[in-house]
Amino acid sequence: MQEEIDQRTVSITVQAAKLSGRVLKAAITAALHKMQQQRHSVKVGRNSLKRLAQGDGGMNTIEVSGRLRSFERYARKYQIRYHIEKEVGSKPPRWTVYFKANQADALTAAFKAFTNKDLDRSKRPSLVAQLRKFKELVKTLGKDRVRNKEHGGPEL
Repeated sequence: MQEEIDQRTVSITVQAAKLSGRVLKAAITAALHKMQQQRHSVKVGRNSLKRLAQGDGGMNTIEVSGRLRSFERYARKYQIRYHIEKEVGSKPPRWTVYFKANQADALTAAFKAFTNKDLDRSKRPSLVAQLRKFKELVKTLGKDRVRNKEHGGPEL
């Protein structure tokens, strides 16, 4: 019972010299109006499937395999409303992306940008491979050093 009351609680802060009934009524009216706008506004980015299904237009799906986490940045950039579900038990992991039908052009543009970035990433050598290469280079340089007994330091 207490949790239900806590979930329905709203706090309103009003700064006034003298708190009258009219000021309190105006503050509550403004808060209710803002909550009503947020409830009906279109949320860009990741949505629940129920919220995505509301309104006009049908939903389309697309299946994606591989990394999908960095796709979300491009989806927000192109203002796509979407929902992602992971298929359980598939290896490599596969995701189903649900999106609104009227946003197909924006989705294709976002996927193009995402795949271009992903392909550029795969062309670059990994940092671990570069680190190994430089370790080998340092080892070969370290073998040629001769110790100078007069100064106590390495001589090149």
